[in-house]
Amino acid sequence: MAEAPFIHPYLPMPGGVQVETLRPGQLTNQAQRLLVERLGPADQSAEAAFAHGAAGLLTNHTRYFDGFALLMSLHQGTAVAVRRTQAPHSALTFAGSDACWLFDATTVHDDDTTPVWVCLVLETVRALGTDGAQVEVAVFSTVPAECAEAYVSALGIATARATQALFALPHSTAALIEAISNVIDTCLGWSIPVAHLLTAEAGQPTRFTLVDTATREWLPLDAPAPTQVGWGLVDVGGARLAGASIHTERQQQAQKALALLRKRGFDQITSFRDLEHRDLHRALKAVPRRLKPVVRHLVTENRRVQRLVFATRHKDWQMFGALLLMSHASLRDDWKRTDDAVDFVVAQVEAMTLDGMYGARVTGQGGCVLVVGQPYVIPLCLEQIKTRFSERFERTPATLLL
Repeated sequence: MAEAPFIHPYLPMPGGVQVETLRPGQLTNQAQRLLVERLGPADQSAEAAFAHGAAGLLTNHTRYFDGFALLMSLHQGTAVAVRRTQAPHSALTFAGSDACWLFDATTVHDDDTTPVWVCLVLETVRALGTDGAQVEVAVFSTVPAECAEAYVSALGIATARATQALFALPHSTAALIEAISNVIDTCLGWSIPVAHLLTAEAGQPTRFTLVDTATREWLPLDAPAPTQVGWGLVDVGGARLAGASIHTERQQQAQKALALLRKRGFDQITSFRDLEHRDLHRALKAVPRRLKPVVRHLVTENRRVQRLVFATRHKDWQMFGALLLMSHASLRDDWKRTDDAVDFVVAQVEAMTLDGMYGARVTGQGGCVLVVGQPYVIPLCLEQIKTRFSERFERTPATLLL
């Protein structure tokens, strides 16, 4: 996902201040303008849609069972403009890339050389049932490409909504989510947590979103005001999404652990969400050593979601940050899904907890670390991380104020 095209949402100003320049309405206008500039004027009018990206605070465990997830909607998002064309082929262009992809809207795109993000747009248009009509599509995104789940979920939702509006398709929200989820499975080779799609569809950048992935219901929570809490992203670079084989292995381990628990005294549970935290010690005794970390991570992550909600409602941001740090430790020690670069960034934030930083955790499966702290401390923290990271790894990470 590192090469996925996007436009940086901020312009640098004197003194290192970043000023946001593009809002949702501006992004849809940019997508429509890009459509004309790249693919030419047309008699057919275009439809455009926008979706916010969503950073997972605690979501990845729901890839393996139907637990609870908590996400933060980003101000950054993706706009997609779509129009019909009488040309014998369809066309797709992205802001941030000079390429233009031609395709047949009636054909399944299974070419391994097609970029993931291109495949996602093409397959979403085809999957919604446009009766083979050819289209022209322009995409304008400000979601950082390394926030892979946020990027593909916003792209999928915006593409689906624009296509639905253009063709007056009667799909319900549930049907659209299911269609996009299937397309992502096809294009990525594995699924992303459905909570990302639900949050992108909800589109509330001043709210957190608590998602029950079993029922696909979601509940908005008031996010802290910018004067209370600041957020930043650190893209460590070099990190990549885990391959399908890793997710398959983890899924098999989770299923085997659950089956063993059902045979050994926990016959009433149908999911890890049913396992009470107070029973975790007994559950760990019921599985072999190699599966203990799997059970411990999945159960404690699901429990941490509830505790994050509690901290949010009580505006206890130190506890909020501590929970993110505990989640990172579980990812590192039990799940084995961090690396030296990610661990280094989180350690830098943890070392600044007395200076006003609250916590940090990698968001999703890419190379982005979400950092949280007092608003006036975040810029200093990001600059310090860039300096120390470059000294340690001889490359400078990209950073973004949220």
